[in-house]
Amino acid sequence: MIKIEGKISYLDSIRGLAAFSVFLHHFLLAFYSAYYNNDVNTLHLHGWEISYGQSLFSVITNGHFAVNIFFVLSGFVLSKKYFLTNNFNTLVSAAQRRYLRLYIPVAFTLILSFAIMHLHIFYNIPASKISKSFWLDGMWSFTDSLKNLIGCLTYRTMFLNDSMFDTSMWTISIELFGSAFIFALLALTHNTKSRIIIMILLLLFFYFTEDQYYSDFIFGISLNYVGRSGIWLNKYLSNFTAFILLIIGLILGAFPSNNVITHTFISNFPGSKFVGGWYHNIGAYFLVLSFVIAPFLQRLIDLRFFRFLGYISFSLYLLHPLIIGSFSSFIFLKLYHSCGYNYSVAIVFILTTCFCLYISWLMTKYIDIPSTGFSKYVYDRWIKKM
Repeated sequence: MIKIEGKISYLDSIRGLAAFSVFLHHFLLAFYSAYYNNDVNTLHLHGWEISYGQSLFSVITNGHFAVNIFFVLSGFVLSKKYFLTNNFNTLVSAAQRRYLRLYIPVAFTLILSFAIMHLHIFYNIPASKISKSFWLDGMWSFTDSLKNLIGCLTYRTMFLNDSMFDTSMWTISIELFGSAFIFALLALTHNTKSRIIIMILLLLFFYFTEDQYYSDFIFGISLNYVGRSGIWLNKYLSNFTAFILLIIGLILGAFPSNNVITHTFISNFPGSKFVGGWYHNIGAYFLVLSFVIAPFLQRLIDLRFFRFLGYISFSLYLLHPLIIGSFSSFIFLKLYHSCGYNYSVAIVFILTTCFCLYISWLMTKYIDIPSTGFSKYVYDRWIKKM
C-alpha cells in the first residue's frame, strides 16, 4: 500500500517544477509572446515560437496548467494531516493560521513592487517596444500607486484577486478561499460516511457552473483516499496505470491557455465537448495522481534540485514577474543593440534564472519560512487560548 505519511518531498518537487513553469511562461510572454497569442507581428524566431506554442511540448511552459497543479497539491497537502489523524482540531488550527501564512509573503511582495515603481527601475515599457510583448507593456503603468498599495494590502489582493502590482497574484484569493473551502468541507463532513458523495456532487456543481478552479481542491482532497485502496498493492498495475495517467495528464496540460485550438494537436481531441474547459484541471489531477500511486515516479522526481525549487516555490512564484519587469528588461535593453535580439534574450534568460533562484531563496529564508512560524506563534499565543 502506498504510504502518504509525514512530509512528502516529491510533492515539493512537483510544486517547484510548477513554479518554474510559470516563470518560463512569463519569460516567454515577455520576449516571445507569439508563442501564446499566435500574433505573426511579434515573431522573433521565424515562426518557431508559434509552432512550439501549438505543440505538445508547450506543456513545459503552460502557466495555467501549472496553477491547476498548485491547487490540486494544496487540496492534498492541506487535508493530509486531518486524514492521518481524523482530528477535528487540526482543521481549526490550519484554518486559523492560513490567512496570516499567505498574507506575509504577499504583503512583502506588494511593498517591494511599490518600491521598485517609485525608484523607477521597472523597464518593462521600453523593453516591450522592442519585444512587442503585450504582457510587458500592460504592467506597472497605473497612477495613485500609494492608494492602490493600501487597497491591495488591506483587501483587494487577498479577497478580490487584484494583481495590478504583481501579475501572479490573481491566484492568491483563489488559494485563500480554496483553503477555507477545504477546511469547511472536511469539518462539515467530519465522521460522516457521505463525504465522497458530497464531493462528487460538488464536482458536478462546479462543472455546470464553470467554476472549475475549486474543483482542483476537491481533486486534491480525493488523493487522500488513494493510499487506502488495496488495488495499488500490485506494483506493476500501479506503475502501468501511473504511466498512462502521466501521459494523459501532460497531453491535457498542453491545451492552449488562450483557448485557440486551430491548427493545434488538440483541435480534434476526442471527448472535447465533454471535457469542456476542464483540460487543465483533469490533467493536473491525473499528473499528481500518477506520482501518488507510483513510487518509481516519486523517486524519479525526488531530486535535490527539484526539492530546492519546491522549497523556494512560493517566493519564486511571487517574485519572478517583478524581476522580469526590472532586472531582465534592464539587461535586455543594455545588450540588445550590441548583441541582437535572440542572443540578448538567451543571455538575459540565464542571468534572470540565476537571479530569480537566488532572490527567491533569500525571500524564502527570511520572509516565507518565518511567516509560517509567526502564524503558528500567533495562533498558539493568542487565538488558541481564546
